[in-house]
Amino acid sequence: MKRTLAVIALTIIANIALATGWRITTKYYSIPQNRASERTEEVFLLNGYMKMVNGNLTTIFNLEQNEIIYINNLNQTYWKGNPSRFNAEVRAELEIMVEEKLYGVEKEQQEAMRLMYKEMIDASFPTEGSVKQRAKSFSVHKEKEGETISGYSATKYKILEEGLYLETIWITKELPIANDFNFINLSQFLNQLASGAYAASFESSNEYFKLVKEGYPIKVQIQRGDGSLQISEVTTAEKVSLTHADFSIPAGYTPSTLTDVGVWDGFL
Repeated sequence: MKRTLAVIALTIIANIALATGWRITTKYYSIPQNRASERTEEVFLLNGYMKMVNGNLTTIFNLEQNEIIYINNLNQTYWKGNPSRFNAEVRAELEIMVEEKLYGVEKEQQEAMRLMYKEMIDASFPTEGSVKQRAKSFSVHKEKEGETISGYSATKYKILEEGLYLETIWITKELPIANDFNFINLSQFLNQLASGAYAASFESSNEYFKLVKEGYPIKVQIQRGDGSLQISEVTTAEKVSLTHADFSIPAGYTPSTLTDVGVWDGFL
């Protein structure tokens, strides 16, 4: 019996040692409840690779090759390219979508709606000629230790942007994910998208990097202008065995546009 237990223990230890990546499940929801905004996302991390599975759409960041892959598992299509190609194609496709939405709208309303959509696109995907995103100041304030989120002990922090409340974040030291995945490299990769608009965000700041060195953001809560709360919360996280093949395009899938792959579903 003791020998059997010893073998089981050694097997478990060996499996843990072989686990090279992470699988993280996160739920997104709102308070008051808004079922339309609820979703669950699975994230797979292997140093240099990140895969996000959200419904039929899978997004892969290959940081080593400076590459993005979008995969639609419903129509079996994919889009693959570097940030430069992404930036070149994204606005063109969205502008076509805007004109399609304006078809049939009364002429008097078209220009106002076109301007509204243009502002949305400019905010998310500014061009090189757009006004540069100015640097913002962030401050982190510890509020409470020892809160339990999804079974993990976490410390609660309040984040201020330019002295005003931005969000609340819970960090757990029980998930040492930053030991296996370089979040600074991820931030540098994301800064290549949308002409560096991401660079002005808290997630691209030194204050954020200091937090993720301490642990993993297991819960984030943002208060909207209408008083509602938007929350992302990790429900499960475990070390798993991953290889580069887990971040590749499935056999038989065909290349297509960002629109056909479904990247913009719900954007406009």
